Amino acid sequence: MSATPRVETHTRWNFAVIVLDASFFMAGWAFVDPTIVMPALVASLTDSKVVIGLMGTIQRAGWLLPQLLGASFVLHRARKKPFVFYPCLVSRLPFYALAAVMLSPWAAEHTDALLGMLIVGYALFCFGDGITGVPWHDIIARTIPATMRGRFFGAMQFTTGLLAIGAARVVTHVLAESGRPFPSNYGFLFCMLCVGLTLSTLCLGLIREPKSTAVGDAQSLLAILRSIPRTLREYPRLTNVIICQNLCGLAGLAVQFYALYAYKRLGLPTATCGTFITASVTGAVGCSFLWAYLSDRKGSSRVIRGVAILLFLVPAAALAIPPLVRAAGLTSAMPYLYAVVFLLSGATGGGWWMGFTNYTMEISPEEKRPLFLGLQATLSFPTVIWPYVGGELLGVISYQALFGIVMLTGLISAVYVRRLPEPRRVREAT
Repeated sequence: MSATPRVETHTRWNFAVIVLDASFFMAGWAFVDPTIVMPALVASLTDSKVVIGLMGTIQRAGWLLPQLLGASFVLHRARKKPFVFYPCLVSRLPFYALAAVMLSPWAAEHTDALLGMLIVGYALFCFGDGITGVPWHDIIARTIPATMRGRFFGAMQFTTGLLAIGAARVVTHVLAESGRPFPSNYGFLFCMLCVGLTLSTLCLGLIREPKSTAVGDAQSLLAILRSIPRTLREYPRLTNVIICQNLCGLAGLAVQFYALYAYKRLGLPTATCGTFITASVTGAVGCSFLWAYLSDRKGSSRVIRGVAILLFLVPAAALAIPPLVRAAGLTSAMPYLYAVVFLLSGATGGGWWMGFTNYTMEISPEEKRPLFLGLQATLSFPTVIWPYVGGELLGVISYQALFGIVMLTGLISAVYVRRLPEPRRVREAT
């Protein structure tokens, strides 16, 4: 009788601590938002759209590609927390260095060197963060029951949103023309990011990890790579969710360029970043309850279907809103009306993570969960190149043509994801 209260207390503690860990991390990240603030920063250092797209590629590659390596480290271990905590300590250090450099007078006189440091530091962080993805999600799967994960991810997005609203106001003030000079203005934003990372790391250290009762056999990375064809044949649902994620990932062709389109073609000031971040946060917070309800009550496949629909609507809004605003004579309201693009995009991001992650957790045998999570991430590697490809395409086609291509891929994704069976119904049928 005494075991149950301990388990419940353990679950409640980790629910709160992991929500705070992720919320501080993502709220800090809002100060240098990869699709809103980061493109503006890079565009201030170079005119190359390819380099701007490269930053998106680095982010995706850093998160996805190392996860099989991370799985090989933890597949056979009962405790995964050390493989989250210590890589986080190391990989987050480059941002502290970048913050210090940007605040120095040296940075304003050596913008080419600053761009190089930004790319290297960003890559070190992203790849270090990617190694922690599998063990961090495995801890969540072992501490948060499947029927609570919708509420868990919803609470995470809601708390993040409340914090990020404040971040958006700071970004607006700091990047205003009357604000700090470049690049110390971005240096201040990186300082705020570091505050969020510090609080996140402290919460990470407070996680109470239960010892895993089912662990897989120790496997080298090479052995895991050799086993991929057999694993995909044996687990067709895993294969299907990976295909769906790759199709949905084609949205990455344009994700780095919605904000750049606003700055370069619509003539909006970079201080509009704050408005866009607020819209993105509002979308994430507003939809967090919907995604949580769908995930807990209807299943993770319903969340993925909703995400696919939004992947069609985001580029459709980017195409439709500017001409409609001009036709209605509401040009002065363009920053707020174009922010609908980021409202929809913010809603998409939260659902994407909740839907695909929960689906993979639910179809995974416990001893194979790290492997499944690693495969789901790493085999989505084609999505890594899409931001870079999008930058290359903008050298030969217009922003509107790129958004039209992404709208078509979103429609194809929305049709294909209906092939995914709901894991809970499959278990009930068997």
